[in-house]
Amino acid sequence: MIKNIVFDMGGVILDFNLKKTVEAEFSPRYHDAIYEHVFGENSVWKTLDEGIYTFDQVIPGILEKIPVELHEKITAMVTDFYDYMPPFKETYELIKELKSKGYPIYLLSNATPRFFDRYLDIPAISLMDGMFISCLYKLLKPQPEIYEAFCNKFSLKAEECFFIDDMPENIQGAINYGMSGFVYKKDLNALEVALRVFKTSAKEIKPRYCYYGSLY
Repeated sequence: MIKNIVFDMGGVILDFNLKKTVEAEFSPRYHDAIYEHVFGENSVWKTLDEGIYTFDQVIPGILEKIPVELHEKITAMVTDFYDYMPPFKETYELIKELKSKGYPIYLLSNATPRFFDRYLDIPAISLMDGMFISCLYKLLKPQPEIYEAFCNKFSLKAEECFFIDDMPENIQGAINYGMSGFVYKKDLNALEVALRVFKTSAKEIKPRYCYYGSLY
């Protein structure tokens, strides 16, 4: 039976959209270098979420690979990206509704230490019963250990947790651990349908997820 609703942050509670941000903030001639060396899949920027490196350790390696005229702005963005991630009002309203119905609400997010300087600016955070931020535990989604550590921290049973994340691999990792979940792609109606399905028939169904709004 689903008892706890667990939210990711970027892409679910906050509008985290690297492509939109890069295109809005930089000339097209810089896009390839920024994607490859700053925000790409193999960039060291992502290691900040894991809490292994500090900003001071990561930023020099990034700057040496990009044009000097970008250094000041890229340094500011890598250090604190929250100004480019406005909160989703609709997700906040959904969390309020779930909270009013008695569901414990948790946050499970890959995030850098900067989160702890900015979390009071995120309205939904005030509604959370608990927060698990990756950098504190040297773990990242979708590593199996992060779901176990999350459940252990808050004394939760995996089969009683419904996880909402915008990345399919993170939801699959949660499912592999025994949670149920939903891949959120800014379709609130699809998410509400999935929540109704799991709340009304959680005893009869096996863990699965709703991908791009299609239940299977």
